[in-house]
Amino acid sequence: MVAPAFFIPHPMTAPPPSVSIVVRSIGRPTLERALASIAAQDHPAIEIVIVAASGSDHPALPGAIGSCRIIEVRPQSPLHRAEAADAGIHAATGDWITFLDDDDELLPGHIAGLVTAAAANPAARAVTGRALATFRNGRTEVWGQRFALSELYARNFVHLSTLLFHRSLLAHGLAFDPNLHLHEDWDLALQIAQHTPFADYPQATFRWHADAGTSGGGGGGNVAGADFARLRDYVYAKWAAASDAHFERCGALLSEAAAAAGAGRLDAAMAAARGVLAISQNDPHALNLLSMLALRQGDGAAALAHQVLAVAVRPGDPDLLCNLALVLLGRGDEAGARAALYDALAADSAHARAQALLREMGHARPPGARPPQQG
Repeated sequence: MVAPAFFIPHPMTAPPPSVSIVVRSIGRPTLERALASIAAQDHPAIEIVIVAASGSDHPALPGAIGSCRIIEVRPQSPLHRAEAADAGIHAATGDWITFLDDDDELLPGHIAGLVTAAAANPAARAVTGRALATFRNGRTEVWGQRFALSELYARNFVHLSTLLFHRSLLAHGLAFDPNLHLHEDWDLALQIAQHTPFADYPQATFRWHADAGTSGGGGGGNVAGADFARLRDYVYAKWAAASDAHFERCGALLSEAAAAAGAGRLDAAMAAARGVLAISQNDPHALNLLSMLALRQGDGAAALAHQVLAVAVRPGDPDLLCNLALVLLGRGDEAGARAALYDALAADSAHARAQALLREMGHARPPGARPPQQG
């Protein structure tokens, strides 16, 4: 039978991607708060994988909370942090996977924000957000930053609970290193970065009780200095070959770009710098070079965009801040330029270039002046 001419079929809409939240739990009293924060999320397709890392002693768990079903992983014996996280990702069935420890909590919109960022960047199979680090003395600070692979080889800025990754990455052998009871999040992020760029969700929608736990990898009283340094060096050694190869490739392209720029071949220089970004997401040195090249070409808007991002992924670098000041001066923003130079001196009080630029501008700093910020 032929449908009447006025019949309009309803469009098919894809179901929302499912998200598995792996909860490493040792049965703390705060588990109830953590689970309630998951149940309060507005994303419609969430499952909770609770790994009872304390083993048979862990309290009984419900089968669901709110609309979220619970998958229980209860080992016969206690698990270390990396082992518990690894058990969780292999029990998860969601399209995307993230984490929450039983002493932390998600803030409203956290999962929806990460999923939306992923949907807006289809080439990325991972997303990073920000943590609101909270301390017992009442102090709070935003932790995390825009992703840059070259920076990740040097230091960690990815908290597991601000990380969302696609389950297809498991096919690459993604796994937590059992040798790490600290820095396991850093090592996992480095594994992921070998296979995908990262999308960015620049909102602090995860509350990290940084000094409440006993991992030794938080803040305040939750820092194990000797283990922290030893396992940091373990991660450096583990990734040394990949890191060296990465910086060798990037260094060759940056040298090519600098030589072309010195010879006045600006288009060739920009092409080489963009080649760095193709293999090193948000590389601050390539962004800095692109900014200076755009400034030479009179494109102040492009110069500012590149330099703001360079500073965002390498905060506190006085040389990048000085170049940001130059870009801002070129756009007539003396207050912003001065603030950038004072930030450079906050990082290095003896920085000669920042001092010289400030002398040219005068020393008075406008109250509250800050350079442009990018999450």
